[in-house]
Amino acid sequence: SEQYPFKGVLDVLANRCLAQGTNAWTSTDHTCYTVDTAGAEGFLRLLPVYLDHVLFPTLKDSGFVTEVHHITGEGVDAGVVYCEMQASENEGGDMCDRAMRHAAFPGKCGYKSETGGRLKELRELTNATVRDYHKAYYRPDNFCVIVTGQVPLRDLLTACAPTVETIRTSRFKSLPPMVRPFSTEVPRPDKQQEVRLEFPAEDESTGAICELCWHGPEWSDLENVVALKVLLAYLCEDSISPLRKALVESTPPLCGKISEGLHEYKTQLINITLKSCDVEQLSKRDVTSEVQAVLKATAKAEGIDLLRLRSVIRQKQRQHLSAVESNPHDLFSGEIIGAFLYAEDFAATGSDGRSVRARLDAPGTLESLLAWPAERWAQLCRTFLSENPGVTVVGRPSKAAGEKVQAEDAARIELQKKSLGTDGLKKKGKELSVAEEENDVETPEEVSAEFKIPDVGQVQLIDVSTVTVKNGVAEAVFGKDAARLKETVAKAAAKGLPPMNFHLDHVVGAQFITCNIMVPLTSLTTRQLELLPLWCDTAFELPMVASPLGEALSHEAVVQLLTDTVVHRSFSVGLGGGRFRAGQAANMLHMSMKVERSQYETAPRLIARLLADVEFSVERLRVAVKRMLNDVPNRKRNGKGLMRLAMSAFDYSDSSAHGAFNVFRVEKLLKGLEDPEGVALGAAAFELSELRKVLLAPGALAYISGDIAALETAIFTPWCHGPFMTGGNGGYASAPATPLPALRRELYAADALRPPEGCTCGCLLSCTAEESNYWLVQCNSFTDPRSPELAPLLVAIEYITALEGPFWRKIRGKGHAYSYGISHDLEAGKLTFSLHQATNPVAAYEAAGAIVQKLCTEGSEGSEGEGPMEDEEGEDGEDGEDGEEGLDPCSLEAAQSGVLFGLIEPVDTVPGAMEEAFAMVLQRSPPDQLQWLLRAVQAVTEDSVRAAMQKHIAPLFSGAGRTVSMVCPSKKRAELEEQLQKLDPPFQVVHLD
Repeated sequence: SEQYPFKGVLDVLANRCLAQGTNAWTSTDHTCYTVDTAGAEGFLRLLPVYLDHVLFPTLKDSGFVTEVHHITGEGVDAGVVYCEMQASENEGGDMCDRAMRHAAFPGKCGYKSETGGRLKELRELTNATVRDYHKAYYRPDNFCVIVTGQVPLRDLLTACAPTVETIRTSRFKSLPPMVRPFSTEVPRPDKQQEVRLEFPAEDESTGAICELCWHGPEWSDLENVVALKVLLAYLCEDSISPLRKALVESTPPLCGKISEGLHEYKTQLINITLKSCDVEQLSKRDVTSEVQAVLKATAKAEGIDLLRLRSVIRQKQRQHLSAVESNPHDLFSGEIIGAFLYAEDFAATGSDGRSVRARLDAPGTLESLLAWPAERWAQLCRTFLSENPGVTVVGRPSKAAGEKVQAEDAARIELQKKSLGTDGLKKKGKELSVAEEENDVETPEEVSAEFKIPDVGQVQLIDVSTVTVKNGVAEAVFGKDAARLKETVAKAAAKGLPPMNFHLDHVVGAQFITCNIMVPLTSLTTRQLELLPLWCDTAFELPMVASPLGEALSHEAVVQLLTDTVVHRSFSVGLGGGRFRAGQAANMLHMSMKVERSQYETAPRLIARLLADVEFSVERLRVAVKRMLNDVPNRKRNGKGLMRLAMSAFDYSDSSAHGAFNVFRVEKLLKGLEDPEGVALGAAAFELSELRKVLLAPGALAYISGDIAALETAIFTPWCHGPFMTGGNGGYASAPATPLPALRRELYAADALRPPEGCTCGCLLSCTAEESNYWLVQCNSFTDPRSPELAPLLVAIEYITALEGPFWRKIRGKGHAYSYGISHDLEAGKLTFSLHQATNPVAAYEAAGAIVQKLCTEGSEGSEGEGPMEDEEGEDGEDGEDGEEGLDPCSLEAAQSGVLFGLIEPVDTVPGAMEEAFAMVLQRSPPDQLQWLLRAVQAVTEDSVRAAMQKHIAPLFSGAGRTVSMVCPSKKRAELEEQLQKLDPPFQVVHLD
């Protein structure tokens, strides 16, 4: 900025304010710059610097060259923004969304813009245009500062005062009038539109995308806006919603998934997306007509299920209150951004802020909708959906489209090289070098030193008190309320316990209770494990048989019961597992249910019924099989996902849960269940019933979090039913020896890929649908959560990877890759280097290795600087500018600050603190691990950080045994394989297409 004229100084200073740099996003109608800090002290120190950067940036040509777009000396297009957009421009979802906007906003309209920039326009963009844009729109009357968190108002105003004074004496004191952006009438189509396109993909049989949209009410029409959100959820969100029943639950289904939402513009844009569409069905059926048929039925009063609509409203109220507790910063700032953009009374003289207040009271607006009669809902549907001209975009997967895109880009680059010629390429290379040299000017140490690291002791952590009950005995584990809570728990246990162990995490005042149940999978065969993806996908939409727990329920009644009761639920193998992925603790079947505290007693009974009473209906399983198969191509065209899948396959055996959830294995299973007569599905339903009998033996583990003390003596009573009492007698029966949730490394196969010393091996996946490169490089590391090397390693990683740190400047700054990372996984015992959206991954990897080697040898007496990249000259090797990479005290302090923020940020809300406590249990870390680590990070020394680099990070780039998984565009495979062979040691990779 003008006051701080050093490239990257904002992030350098943010890293010293208990933050991890800054961030920004560009939406269709606004740009938002963000910073998150732990505590107010660092935030208030940084705020005036941030405001100066936003309003008074220097916008130098050198920054444009590296950050936006440039042509390298080899004639290839690069730049940070260019890398990012190259990875998304020809992705199916982006292409369909772009086509939808162009049709929905005819004529000239900013809402149809690709705000990230189209590649062609980025190649033609100039810095002068950027400067003109900034001059026109970055002005105080088009600018809003939103602060969420515990910051004293007087301190906030004091922090802003220098910027206000600068504004008064700058060019802003005399500004020409400006028409407020997006204040004019929004153009709309006058008749129904349909657009068809093809997008790059390997599998052409399924995985198509359909986007449908309609213009909705004005932003200011709050009641109708909120009502539309409810109506869209009613139409789309669960298996008994009208659109999902017609398009997903039907036989044959048109698509595998429906999502919906509103793009909040001056005039709302209503959007319904059909994903995982079957291409054959698309060719036979009229999407618009089928959707309109459902909408027309809903547009009649007799077509409205008023009881279900009211249930959806109450669910929305619960979800809003849950978000207030779990994600208040984003919830409130999001509403204020909308009001700033479109509320006529926003910050107006004499305004009472009515527009903002109304939007922050979502439960109140929702409450008023409970009184709406069926006819009013039907009228809403007619006005904005069934009788409103809309747009339908049909995107079909095409292998030829991907080959065409890659061939055209290769031809364009060749033409570009020829056009530039030898001299032109040299000139481009020189321009880039000059820009990089100008950008590499360091922030003066005296400027950094002015920003003292805030006292982390002033940040108040949320206290989580933990009590366990094992074999009927309560034990206080950790937390200031643990002793008192133990007494409450002991009284509750005296009334009766099921034969299972409990872990209770308590936070005073928590408004919601989360119940987690874990059931061991150790008794299942490989075949039974292979059937679990089918159960997980249908768990909340199967009918129930009558039992002592309750009456028989149809699958529709089950879905409705969950809508009436639950805020959030999940069912997976391992925590955080998915349709084609086993999660953490993959030796356990995991079910989670979050409810209001007043509904606590309902949750264990529901969990019990979902485990013991569901009927594996052949019809419900048939719908799930087709739905899951339609989703398979999406996973196959996800390069990053396949890269992670390959890395996982190196570690886990095919007979494990990780192997069973492999998308290729699941696809094989599902295709074997597709027989029209349903014989195979009937057999699968029987097998699922049998494996359930094996699972529901005594020995489950329960983890409950919330305001446990408020439950008083009713903590365990709801669990004394159904499958939890198996083997019990109504009182306490000793829990059997239950396996602990497994650590990742405990599930590794005996024949896991473990390259010997001096060898690097793995796989390379090439894909016509990818235009960027992605890499994972792994080596082994330590697993002890109390290792004295842990804090120095975390600081070392932050030092290297921080915004405006060494990797940022030499990898992202040179346009080699959009993002990079190093991560340490205690549970797995792995250290991983990653590259995402890379244009030149080998150069990025070599640059990373050179940086690490330099940092490891700097200041080490007697070191010869030996290493695999000792003799390799990078782009900067000739003039010795890499001398800047030595560890310096200011950067080390900033790295400590960044790590402290990274530790505190996940626990800044009540749910976040409880989730962290649960994670510590699953990782078998001591309950005070966070507090210990905060102290340890503050105590690291330069020597300990360098030692961590030498011992743990350097092997990622040297001759240690490493596994690699990579994804590249098909057109660049041969070139990449050649470059991999030139690395020292060479990468030995198996190619997969």
